[in-house]
Amino acid sequence: MSSDDNDTRMIKRIRDAAQTHIVVAALLVTVTFAAGFTLPGGFESDKDSLDKGMAILTKKSAFCAFVVTDAIAFVCSAGAVFSYFVMAAAHGPTIKEELRVLLNIFVVATILQFLSMSAVVIAFVTGLYATLANSVGLAAIVCVIGCLAFLIYVLVFYLLHKCQ
Repeated sequence: MSSDDNDTRMIKRIRDAAQTHIVVAALLVTVTFAAGFTLPGGFESDKDSLDKGMAILTKKSAFCAFVVTDAIAFVCSAGAVFSYFVMAAAHGPTIKEELRVLLNIFVVATILQFLSMSAVVIAFVTGLYATLANSVGLAAIVCVIGCLAFLIYVLVFYLLHKCQ
């Protein structure tokens, strides 16, 4: 089998994987966008308040962490979606060049997607922590459970590395 045949098969595998990844990235863009406007704790609604329309939990550090990590997740997912969009149109003058370009874009998009998934977990935990501040025990349990996502990430990377 020729090198060009191997490269062509690799290009197809990358493009197939990108189709799956873009669904996840688009879903995360949608969810983080919605979370940015439906903030935990709600909004001030008192007619006489100067803060009318402002988020109730604005002064809580956990809420601030939620907003920042939600924004990070949104931007990283949007960057991944853009990268996958560019991949769909990317073609090189040769098969080798096309493979190199696709692989580089795919790596960047995958890193952005991983960062987005990590930021979403942190946003989830900090958002719940901010709204459960009056129930410290429950808030702590949510934090511990949320951190399990990172242990799962490490386990998956370990198993991936072990199999290679």
